[in-house]
Amino acid sequence: MTKTKKTSGSKASSEAKSTARPKGTGKTATRPRPREESEQRLVILTETNRQLKRKIFDLYTIFEISRNFNSVLEYQRLLDSFILTSLAQVGAAKGSIFLKEDGQTGRFVMAKSKGSGPMPGPRLFFEVGSRLLEYLTKLNRPVVTKELMTDLADENELTIIEMFYPGLMVPLIYQTRLSGLLLVSDKVSGREFHGDDMEFLSILGNQISVAIENARLYDAEKKATEQLRAAQQQLVDSERLAALGEMSAKVAHEINNPLGIIKNYLLLIKRSIRDNVQGQNYTDVVSQEISRIARIVRELLDFHRPTGLALEQTDVASVIDEVLLLMEQQCGKYKIELVRRFDPNCPPVEASPEHLKQVFLNLIINACDAMPDGGTLEISVKTIENDLSIRFSDSGPGIPIDLLPRIFEPFFSTKESDKGSGLGLSVCYGIIKKHRGSITYRNTDSGGCFEILLPTGGKRQEDD
Repeated sequence: MTKTKKTSGSKASSEAKSTARPKGTGKTATRPRPREESEQRLVILTETNRQLKRKIFDLYTIFEISRNFNSVLEYQRLLDSFILTSLAQVGAAKGSIFLKEDGQTGRFVMAKSKGSGPMPGPRLFFEVGSRLLEYLTKLNRPVVTKELMTDLADENELTIIEMFYPGLMVPLIYQTRLSGLLLVSDKVSGREFHGDDMEFLSILGNQISVAIENARLYDAEKKATEQLRAAQQQLVDSERLAALGEMSAKVAHEINNPLGIIKNYLLLIKRSIRDNVQGQNYTDVVSQEISRIARIVRELLDFHRPTGLALEQTDVASVIDEVLLLMEQQCGKYKIELVRRFDPNCPPVEASPEHLKQVFLNLIINACDAMPDGGTLEISVKTIENDLSIRFSDSGPGIPIDLLPRIFEPFFSTKESDKGSGLGLSVCYGIIKKHRGSITYRNTDSGGCFEILLPTGGKRQEDD
């Protein structure tokens, strides 16, 4: 009986093993084959390798771009380069960068855009301190625009975001503050943005923030330097003009007295030689030269002590017409064609008509002298922003470039010594400055051009 029990136990054990074997065999059957495991690992390694290559490429690209950004100090060129690089890297259809408005600290306006499709106009902007901008500043990473179509954005901001939907919004952070925003639209391929795109734009955004700040500082320093140089030059010019003016006034005063005596005695001589034709001719020549000296002395006095301006609302076109009426015969003598281009909608300016006549007359005479063999004098009057632009364009030879900086200096003239005192343009310059305007000259393809800018609508420049 004992043996029978052992046999039964052995048989039961054998059956148990037999029953358990299929279960164990089932587990072995679900285990992946070695080849499948290798293929899966190969796929994973291939994807990891692709991602690493992409990161290496992106980092190298960012390094090269950052180096280029830091070497570019021209503000607009820097923005162009940034947007084009961003669009090319992520394959977006269009992009726009918003920066703080010049002179304003309360809003971000569109500074530059690239690509096709509708873009935000000047009336669309992001308000500094809005819930949306505070959220982006704290987040400090690119966000898909569809995530922002919530109550975070106000109506104005939603209008901008919709123009780049679907797309990305990238905050540009400088140190810890928001310095700008980059918006890019959906991809040209129609695919969605992935993590690599967002990481690339995030790093690039941080780099461009520093570059933009450097460019702004450079522009500010450049403008300050230019203003300082202009102020220094103006101070030198003012001191020189003051010295010349004082000297000319003394000379004019000393000349005037003997000049009056000479004119009186010349008149007595003319009366005593009425029958002497040759003598009369001589006295006429002397009289003309004395008149010329008197005119120069008068200009000297006007240059040192210009008369006060009686300002009134003046139609500049009408003043020019009056001057041209006086000069019409002389222009015809020189075979000069007069061309008027007057905008009928130009507003009047606050000016002294008599003093403007003196300026216009001088410029027309200069134009005639520049075209002794005939030519064309075109006079135009039009409005440019808050200024009235008056241009005298002639078809003469122009002025040599090396002489341009000196044309408004007293006693400097490009004419022959017997045809100009060198004070005409200096007097014109002083009159226009007293009107708080400006007068400039430039050579053109067809000749020379004097341009006068006078403030309109009561808006005047500050005294220098």
